[in-house]
Amino acid sequence: MGIMKWLTFHVEHKEMSDVSSRGGMQSLKEFKTVAILCTVPFIMVLGNSMLIPVLPTIQHQLSIGASQAGLLITMFSIPAGLVIPFAGLLSDRIGRKPIMVPALIVYGIGGLLAGLAAVFIEKPFYFLLAARVIQGIGAGGTYQLAMALVGDVIQGSDRAQALGLLEASNGLGKVISPLAGAALALITWYTPFFVYGVLALPIAIAVWLIAKEAPVKKEQQQSLREYFQSFAEVMRENAAVLAMTFLSGAIVLFALFGMLSYFSDILEKRFGLEVFQRGMVLAIPVF
Repeated sequence: MGIMKWLTFHVEHKEMSDVSSRGGMQSLKEFKTVAILCTVPFIMVLGNSMLIPVLPTIQHQLSIGASQAGLLITMFSIPAGLVIPFAGLLSDRIGRKPIMVPALIVYGIGGLLAGLAAVFIEKPFYFLLAARVIQGIGAGGTYQLAMALVGDVIQGSDRAQALGLLEASNGLGKVISPLAGAALALITWYTPFFVYGVLALPIAIAVWLIAKEAPVKKEQQQSLREYFQSFAEVMRENAAVLAMTFLSGAIVLFALFGMLSYFSDILEKRFGLEVFQRGMVLAIPVF
C-alpha cells in the first residue's frame, strides 16, 4: 500500500515545477498544519498493527481459525490499496481536505461499527469483516493526501522536513500500536475497534478546522484519461525500480502482517503468553 501512496504522490506532482528554496514552515498556521497532519499517518498505522497481538484472543472469543482471523487484516488492506489512486485523482479536482476529512470519518465509523457488532451481535464475525472493509475504504483516502497537502502548502527545503515528520509519525505508530492494542484488549477484545472511532473523528474535525490548504487550481486539474496516462508514463519511466520496489514492498508487508500474525498465534499457543506480553514481544521488530 505504501507503493501506491508514492505513485499517487508522484503522479500528482509530476508536472509541477520546482519551487523556490525560500519559504517553508515560517508561519504558525503552517506549523499547525504539519502538526495536525502528523496525526493522520499515526492513526492509520493502527488500522492493522493494533490488532495483530489481539488476533489469538479474537480467535478464541469468536471460535474461528487463524486464517479467518487473518481476514480482519486482509479485508482492511485490500480496499485501502484500491481506493488510494482514485482518492488522489478526486483530491486534485475538489481539494485534499474535502476527501481526507470524510475518509477519516468513514475510517472511524468503520471501527465503531465493528465494536458495536461485537457488543450486540451474537456471532459478529461477518459483520466485523464488513466493518473492516468500510474502515479500509476510509483509510485509502488519508495518508497519501496528507503527504500531498504538505507538498502543496510547504515550500522550499522545509518540505522534505515536513514529509519526514509525517513518516516519523508513521514509524511511531508502528512502535506504539502493538502495545496499545494489547493494553486495550486487557479491557475487552473489541476495545481497539472503538478506539479507531474515538481517535479518527476528533482528528477529522481538527484537520478540517486547522489544516491550511492551497486553493484548487483549475488549470492543474487532470481528466481521468490524463491521470491514467500520466500514471502509465510514471510506470514506464521507472519500470525496473518499481518492479524491485513492489517486490521488496510485498516481502516487507508479508513479514509485517503475515508473519507477525503467525508469531502472535505461536506466542499464545506454544509459549502461553497473555495478550499484553504478546504486544511487548511483537513491538520489538519495529524499534
